[in-house]
Amino acid sequence: MPAEDRRMPTAPLADALLPTPQALTLLPGMGPAVAGLRGVPLGWRALLPTDESAGAARLVLPHLAPRLPHLGDDESFQLRLAADAVHVQAATPAGVQHGLHALSQLWHAARTAGAATLPALQIDDEPCHPWRGLLVDVARRPLPLAALQRLLDGMAAARLNVLHWHLTDDQAWRLESARYPLLQQRASGGFFYTLDQARRLVDEAAVRGIRVVPELDLPGHCWALGLAYPELLCAPAPTEAQRGFGVFGAAVNPDSDALYEVLDGVLGEWAEVFPDPFIHLGGDELEPAAWTRLAEQRGGSLAALQAAYLARVGALLQRHGRKLVAWDEMGQSTALPPGTLLQCWRGEEALRLAPSGLSGRLRSAGFYLDQIHPAAYHWRRTMQPPARPSAPAAGAQAWALQATVGTWQVEGQLWLSGAEARLHLRSSGTLDEWLAPRVMPGAVPWRLQVDSDLGELEFWGPLGDSGGGWLRVGALRQPCDWQPLVDEAPAWPAAPAAGAPVSMLGGEAALWAELVEEPQLALRCWPRALAVAERLWSDPADDRALTQRLAATQRWLVDTGRIDADPAAPLFAALCPDPADRALLRSLALWLEPGAGYARQHAKKRAQAYTQDEALNRLADALPAESPLMAALRDAPSWLAVLTEARQQLPAWRAMLAASPMLAPALPLLDVLADLFALGDSLWTGHKPADAQRRLHHAAALVDEMLPALVQPLQRQLDALA
Repeated sequence: MPAEDRRMPTAPLADALLPTPQALTLLPGMGPAVAGLRGVPLGWRALLPTDESAGAARLVLPHLAPRLPHLGDDESFQLRLAADAVHVQAATPAGVQHGLHALSQLWHAARTAGAATLPALQIDDEPCHPWRGLLVDVARRPLPLAALQRLLDGMAAARLNVLHWHLTDDQAWRLESARYPLLQQRASGGFFYTLDQARRLVDEAAVRGIRVVPELDLPGHCWALGLAYPELLCAPAPTEAQRGFGVFGAAVNPDSDALYEVLDGVLGEWAEVFPDPFIHLGGDELEPAAWTRLAEQRGGSLAALQAAYLARVGALLQRHGRKLVAWDEMGQSTALPPGTLLQCWRGEEALRLAPSGLSGRLRSAGFYLDQIHPAAYHWRRTMQPPARPSAPAAGAQAWALQATVGTWQVEGQLWLSGAEARLHLRSSGTLDEWLAPRVMPGAVPWRLQVDSDLGELEFWGPLGDSGGGWLRVGALRQPCDWQPLVDEAPAWPAAPAAGAPVSMLGGEAALWAELVEEPQLALRCWPRALAVAERLWSDPADDRALTQRLAATQRWLVDTGRIDADPAAPLFAALCPDPADRALLRSLALWLEPGAGYARQHAKKRAQAYTQDEALNRLADALPAESPLMAALRDAPSWLAVLTEARQQLPAWRAMLAASPMLAPALPLLDVLADLFALGDSLWTGHKPADAQRRLHHAAALVDEMLPALVQPLQRQLDALA
């Protein structure tokens, strides 16, 4: 069915788009104000004042027919608040929605501040980037359709307009196929969405101004496909379901005509279900061994094989009127089908790729919500890739770095000259970055801070001749080794040749599902997705009030029913059925945070528990990315008061953890917390113990996939005293 012929849902505008109303009353003598609305759609009739003399205002909306959202739609809006009317003007239903959400936020802010009126004002707003997405992975761990439907309301309020639906991977193929039923029978792991459910999700998203872009991940990540149709894969095809997480050797056979026949049929089905002109066809993390063997058998190169595969896939997309979105690996060595969008996830270097055929880039590097980085880290990842840092100063001292980060080996070269530093990092994962760290003043021998694709990084140089330093990745700290380089110091790489300018269309926050099921969905998404949403909408330069902005927006989302007020409540109820123990556990949880970056994933790998069979029922699974207590405390008196109270709770926390087999692995954290409470007493009364830095380094270690949230606030206080 042609996209433009698709019938849109007929729900009233208010019921589909407007949050729960918050009535305001006009007060005498307040000047021009909006005190309530008259003649509004059904959802806001609660705003009608009972007294017609109260000065009610009228809501004026443009008359726009429902339509499917498209990339590049005019989403701008104009909001005018005057004494007699509220005008929302926009060219598209999405623009109207943004204006109404802005109006709702204004009301909510006024009521939160104790005001009963809004002043006359004018707002003209539009997005900086037309593609503002959220990737949701349902292949590794599935999510009920109802959970995805609830997610749409929060996305719309955050002005996100693309749901990137990652439907296939090694673990499962999650969408029904009428033409190829073995996909759901053999490859779904027992859970799949019907085509009618997918249509319903697309329609409900469209009412909210959200496009649904599905992903069929090939040529790697195809283990599940091989269970249904093994003849489509390079030998040997898998024979048992893949329940682990990671990168596996399965690869489709690019020489197989049957592969393109099946893809043609599947893409035809998807083109009917998903009206958006873009389909994501993966392209990431292909293990090259199978394709390298094929290339050698043909007497050609791997690059030529990749180009031939892309040409045939591009022809299929064109046949079905669709354009390609792909992960950045597809842009490394081959020409892309015309109009391709490249989604960059492997750091800043990938954002600088500009292969032929590319029409735009999307940023996901730095926006991975499942890695549990702080909101401020996501927000700092600006949309345009920074230029590669210039070469180190002549005569700079050079050092070699060796560190173990989880199950990865990280190596680097540091060039240091006074207050200027240059750092090149590589890892056994995907890391390959050239960075310009900030040199912290006064540190001996040095201390560096920098944002990397690994997360927030901080380095302490070696004391003495041992070479032993410290590395902080997020909140986790671990020893590292520094060795001076004299003759063998490598040269700083030359900057890559400038490619043709490629537009940055926007980006997507990504929520991969290795450690996310329905109970964790809202906890891992909000409020940090709001930081990415703000970056994608307005790309602002000032982060001084970021914490307050995100908190205010989250309160609005909660008060208007967009997200749950306490998404962790069911998780704590499962951990502690007894309400008294549950309250005690929640008081302890305020002092803890889950391991960030890939710390939890690596911990599970070491325990051989990185699989779909690992239940997400630990205390770490119930913790938000950032402790609200750490964010709320500001001055020394407030810190000292809560430290005193927490110290008194240590015996009760210890008894509670010891009595629960599920919670007992966290017991060692209590000894660490006790020492940090004592250290905090010293630091917030102006005393600086000689061993304070050593104690902080050793306290920031992973225990049962968690660590104390108090370390970084104590570090800031220690730095202030220094």
